[in-house]
Amino acid sequence: MRPMLGISVDDGEVCAVLVDADVPSLGPFDSQRGFGAPGDTPAEAAAAAASAMAERAAAASLTLSAAAVVTGPENDEDAEPVTEAVRAVLGIDVDTVLLDDARLAFLAGAPELAELPVLALHTRTYGVESASMVDVPSRTVLSTVSPDGDEFGPYTQSLPEAMDEAVARAGTSPDAVVFLDLRPGDARPARELATVLGVPFVTPHGVPWHRATGAALVAAARRSPTVVAAPTNRRRGTVLPAMLVALVALLGGGLAVAVSSGVQAERSAPGLQTAVAPPPAPVPSPDRAPVADPCSEARPASWPAHASDPVDPVPTPETPTEIPCGSAPPTAP
Repeated sequence: MRPMLGISVDDGEVCAVLVDADVPSLGPFDSQRGFGAPGDTPAEAAAAAASAMAERAAAASLTLSAAAVVTGPENDEDAEPVTEAVRAVLGIDVDTVLLDDARLAFLAGAPELAELPVLALHTRTYGVESASMVDVPSRTVLSTVSPDGDEFGPYTQSLPEAMDEAVARAGTSPDAVVFLDLRPGDARPARELATVLGVPFVTPHGVPWHRATGAALVAAARRSPTVVAAPTNRRRGTVLPAMLVALVALLGGGLAVAVSSGVQAERSAPGLQTAVAPPPAPVPSPDRAPVADPCSEARPASWPAHASDPVDPVPTPETPTEIPCGSAPPTAP
């Protein structure tokens, strides 16, 4: 949290706000109006406001980061004395902010206007009305029309006529109508102007303190932390070795995977190992001539004789013969 103090002086009235520079869209989290005693100069009233707001911040365990003062138009003679008086009380940096810069900073930080870049703006400065066209994202006042007197009216120039002229000078159409210095009787002319232009009438939150809030936001923007970019040559010198290391790591990892895959293929599990058949043993050659098997031609006596049987005499059941292979017990060789 970066608390910023904003103080505005408008026709003798002093307004002070505390703003969190880290969350500008929330607007002021503390505000006060009407400081000083009757007859005080603007510098004395601003010094009283700075002292009171510093005490309120300290009661909330907050330390002011910076402060800003906005008075009237450019070259306002009260601007420098008011800034010096606030700086003497607070003992911190105090900026002097132009009125238009404070207004545009407030409009840029209003969440209600985030999608409305070009505005038809009605303002009052020391009681003098103005009809303006502003481009909020670029913080630019495109055109401004002021009446011949202090106010727009039937005897000088009506507000719709003045805004039409401002739109023609700007060369663009507004997205909404905004009254920054609202008075009790301004709601009706604001709605009529919005109807004529065909755009909505929007009142951002915190309009009564828009000058002080905008001044604090300008001071915060001037002190926003900056990110230092590294030199390009140094980046290239750092990226190249990193790429080489990554390439070597990838190649080494692929080689390791290939080697490990080969080892695993050679060292398969025992259950999956392929059995190798032993070579066939040579058939020993016989040392003597083979003897005919006497049982090869023996057959039971009950077999019938057929014409295709060999012509050898076949023993009949009535003629007993010696059966060499009958039931003789085997003898050892």
